[in-house]
Amino acid sequence: MKRPEPAAAAAPLVSFISDFGHQDWFVGVVHGVVLEICPRARIVDLTHAIPPGLVDRAAFVIEAACPDLPAGTVNLAVVDPGVGTERRALAVRARGQLFVGPDNGILEWALSDPNAEVRALAEARWFRQPVSRTFHGRDVFAPVAAHLACGAPLDAFGPPVSGPVRLPRPAARARDGELTGCVMFVDRFGNALTNLTAESLAAAFPGVPDEALEVSIGSRGIHGLARSYGDAPIGTLVAIIGSSGRLEIAQVGGDAATRFGLGEGDPVVVSAG
Repeated sequence: MKRPEPAAAAAPLVSFISDFGHQDWFVGVVHGVVLEICPRARIVDLTHAIPPGLVDRAAFVIEAACPDLPAGTVNLAVVDPGVGTERRALAVRARGQLFVGPDNGILEWALSDPNAEVRALAEARWFRQPVSRTFHGRDVFAPVAAHLACGAPLDAFGPPVSGPVRLPRPAARARDGELTGCVMFVDRFGNALTNLTAESLAAAFPGVPDEALEVSIGSRGIHGLARSYGDAPIGTLVAIIGSSGRLEIAQVGGDAATRFGLGEGDPVVVSAG
């Protein structure tokens, strides 16, 4: 008796992130192009609320979200202020997944894999014709993502690329008993996500329990890491390891970013109390 085809092979997953919003038809058109080429694909919209042209914001979302997606996922990323210029278009195999997008740093999480295989999208036979000068998300990236999802080999799309555009990312710094990082992203709840991970905290403070850590942001200090967002009275500012494995600053029952004026780039310092 023939065994049934695995669900993942029968319905490949394509994740999609962009700065298109939902007011216009752009997201729907990209969906249509992917499904025309690969009707069995499942499309997961990570977000289309990236502010226009904000490549580093999209790169962070990819870094935070894609580890939760299954192996073999094709990640379509379109935040492309250089569309129509000489910037390259890329497909990357890295971290057990595939990534398609412009060569502008948006694929930094994939490119930071030392085993990443990077290809230029140079074979026009894979594109939707004619290729618009302003909508490569529809005419270049979506068709390539769809063909990859349906099994086309990565090396069919173009030659290997050396020196893709890399996005500088602030690194956590451990010095003199302190671990210093910064706010990378503010979510819709007003929680400030930092570049300090559970791993970096454990490495900087081996054997120190969560309740003994001191977190400083601006002029405010937080004693200990909370176990949950509600692990303190309403209105309290807390520090917690969130679902992405990063240290977050949150307000119980409120919006920490608005209430305390927190924003991307704000320094965060952790020490052992």
